[in-house]
Amino acid sequence: MKTYTEIPFLLSKALLGTLSEEEERALQQWRDESPENEQLYESEMNTEYIVQKSHEVARVNIVNGYMNVLQKRKRNVRVRRVRRIVSIAAGVVLPLLAVVLWYGTREKIGDVSEQVTSVIRHGGVKAELVLADGTTRILGSEVTDSLLVQQGANIVVQNQGVSYRVDSSVVEERYNTLRVPRGGEYSITLSDGTIVYLNSESELRYPVNFVGRDRRVYLSGEAYFDVVQDEVHPFIVDMGNSSVRVLGTSFNVRAYADEDEVLTTLVQGTVKFSAGKESVTLEPGKQAVLGKSESIETREVDTYLYTAWKEGVFAFKKQRLEEIMKVVSRWYDVNIFWENVSQKEVTFTGKMKRYDDFSKIVEILEMTGNTEFVIKENNIFIREK
Repeated sequence: MKTYTEIPFLLSKALLGTLSEEEERALQQWRDESPENEQLYESEMNTEYIVQKSHEVARVNIVNGYMNVLQKRKRNVRVRRVRRIVSIAAGVVLPLLAVVLWYGTREKIGDVSEQVTSVIRHGGVKAELVLADGTTRILGSEVTDSLLVQQGANIVVQNQGVSYRVDSSVVEERYNTLRVPRGGEYSITLSDGTIVYLNSESELRYPVNFVGRDRRVYLSGEAYFDVVQDEVHPFIVDMGNSSVRVLGTSFNVRAYADEDEVLTTLVQGTVKFSAGKESVTLEPGKQAVLGKSESIETREVDTYLYTAWKEGVFAFKKQRLEEIMKVVSRWYDVNIFWENVSQKEVTFTGKMKRYDDFSKIVEILEMTGNTEFVIKENNIFIREK
């Protein structure tokens, strides 16, 4: 491991392109030691930032100037595209790094580490399982191959989801609840073999063992269902004021309480969507929309746009930024503030990886127009450039 005083020297030579083979190996070793080191390396290679700050560095004490820049970045992280070549920035960054080398202490570099770890990161595999007796279990990707025993069922917990193995002779209907928080996703295999993928800020209430004519579950939030076919026992997803009835099919349901529409998107098979006295039967590629008027509208859609989240992708086509940020904020668990409401109407078409750091998401969105994102801790301020 390289010392704190050696790293600035290596970074300065990296900018100039004068690293020896041994120095390249040493710098790469330091970068591989932790994600924080890699993040610091990438930030120091951001030449536009360095050029932008060169003038204020020249006007103040160079040591305080450099540390103030780092502190300012901690409070107000902005993602910008690089418009200058490295050779322009090298003359600015070398004096700064030389000062850090001269005055380098653990405390000062500690400020950098704190700044790096404050970067907003993607969500992950996590959920809370509430058993029928009120007992709760926290589930996550680090939990592997464990077994929970419940009356009439064995619950197998693995790193990506939970599944049920039940005693078919049990006729008592007992309900469990799976809650996925903001910044989470999780999957569950129900007792009939149906697989449900739950998105962020969603909840599924379901019977440990299906009893009776219907296989009924209760959903709030968003989920993708891959339902095992059973013509005798229809599968019903209840969203409170609407429901989806199927025999065996794959579909996505989005029913967040803070959104104006309930969306059911059919991938394959057939479903019947109902709300009040009204109902529609969907074919693959069709979507049922229940809006504020409580009347059902059907649309022909690209189903991938509504199911890509299950594959680790955000996919949008001419989507309003306000709607995009609702999706993104749930996954990254951030708060959105609109300094210019006109930016809500900006549209975006493209794909982004859900498991990228938030900075990469912002970089892509900022490239679409005159929108600027200002990040302060987990609060995102959106305004016009």
